[in-house]
Amino acid sequence: MNYTIRDFVDKKEQFILPSIQREYVWEEEQICRLFDSLLRSFPIGHMLLWKLDGKDIKDKGIDFYKFLDNYDEMNPEYNQKLENPSPNSTFYAILDGQQRTQSIFIGLRGYLRLKVYRARKDNVDSYKNKYLYINLLYDKTNDDYEYELKFLADEELKNEPDKLWYKMGEILTCNEVPDVNNIKTNLNLDEESKKIANENLKNIYFQINDNKKIISIDEISGNRTLDEILDIFVRTNSGGTVLNKTDLLFSTIVSSWPEARNNVEELLDIINNKGGQGPRFKFTKDFVMRTLLYLLDEPVTLKIKDMKKNIEIIKTNWDNLSSAIREIPNILKYLGYSSENLVSYNAVMPIIYYCYKGGKIDVSTLNEFRKYLVIAQLNKLFGVASNSTLTNVRTALVDKNRKLKNKKFKLSNLKNVNIVGDRSFKVDNDTLESWFRYDKGDYTFMILSLLYPCANIASSTYHQDHMHPASILKKTKFSDLRNRLANLQLLEDKENESKQDMSLEDWLKKDRVRRKNTKYLPKCSYKIEDYEVFLEKRKELMKKELKKILELD
Repeated sequence: MNYTIRDFVDKKEQFILPSIQREYVWEEEQICRLFDSLLRSFPIGHMLLWKLDGKDIKDKGIDFYKFLDNYDEMNPEYNQKLENPSPNSTFYAILDGQQRTQSIFIGLRGYLRLKVYRARKDNVDSYKNKYLYINLLYDKTNDDYEYELKFLADEELKNEPDKLWYKMGEILTCNEVPDVNNIKTNLNLDEESKKIANENLKNIYFQINDNKKIISIDEISGNRTLDEILDIFVRTNSGGTVLNKTDLLFSTIVSSWPEARNNVEELLDIINNKGGQGPRFKFTKDFVMRTLLYLLDEPVTLKIKDMKKNIEIIKTNWDNLSSAIREIPNILKYLGYSSENLVSYNAVMPIIYYCYKGGKIDVSTLNEFRKYLVIAQLNKLFGVASNSTLTNVRTALVDKNRKLKNKKFKLSNLKNVNIVGDRSFKVDNDTLESWFRYDKGDYTFMILSLLYPCANIASSTYHQDHMHPASILKKTKFSDLRNRLANLQLLEDKENESKQDMSLEDWLKKDRVRRKNTKYLPKCSYKIEDYEVFLEKRKELMKKELKKILELD
């Protein structure tokens, strides 16, 4: 079966999404590329529809959702649920082609609300409604595009006065090929330009209204069982790149538990602190799926058969499972982490597991969490073969009855955990020495968080400050060593800003109390020519403290 784009758009209210589908993820450039293909008469791929009536929808036992009219980048809305469909109405559930279908609707019937370049993300005025336009005077091909297509806000149209922008959606209002002479423009078009514009308008009209070779559609009847549909869906999507393994796994949950979609999306909003104050995170659906299996003492390899057998357990225990996961942003905030410096999200799972199993949370436990996360990330324990690492750490935390061995989390209990690649939670002199070869970044911040336990890093008011200013060292033979850990300290933002490029010697002379309270200050010369001596002596002071903190022999 073949449709024109016009047929497709006119049926928008009949197209729906089963809850096994994921949310809309395409970006502006992908939509423009799709329309460039449409206008060049390129087939845009096979689409698979599941034909249903309203009675079928009620009988299937899963939720269906409407397509979006518009997409808001600041507040991405989830598709509205289809409520009380008329029994005699015909609907087409998209099993393959969701992203393309939604993009066609947005390009011709809606808009993208996008952030203006370099504007603040948290300011509502930074976002503008942008519609899909085509430059009718563009007749030169390049490597990727035949046509010039852009999403533009009204005020942006004025920024390119030499282009004749035509809103793509306006073609739906035309009963015949439009003429450039009837398009409002400030351009003084010569005959050649008019010819180019009219040729483009003619092509747009034909491709949208008359060409039935672009969209190829197969229909599946409504009498299929849900299990059959799920199998079709998984097999159809697993061979391409539209969905990843997590999406397919998630579809297994949603098909048996329709509320899962909203539950997981709400949980992600919470743990990523979407719309809240404080640090943001980048937890994903993959993380949630793996963590749910991890909490249930199941393998975390994301196999459909493992998820199928646990759906009812997850559904029944959702409140307890999600409650443990919801604690993690508060713990990470206390420890000074955000999306900017959390390197391994996998390393967080054992902490959630400990909370789920009823472990005690107090200041000493939080300090143990801090040491655990620092070592796990610096020793790269959750990189290669992370699934086996997760399993081995979980085993070390519980007894044969899956009860916590200790009600208080202790890093020392993990020192004998075997990890692929001869790695472990143990720290020796060689390990410490390697830490001091790190330059300023995420890893040095983690180490400094151990060395400055009184710093309120959760407030994000502490910076990694160069004791000997980097601007001065950059001009010397010590330039390559300026960012080393032994030259860094945690300093409150206001004091760091006042320090600026002041030499260490002058900064210490300026305030006796400051000199007395500055941590890990070696007894040596602070002159820039003696920088290497300073670096080595301060490293030894910091290593001594780290050994004490990590309880090393």
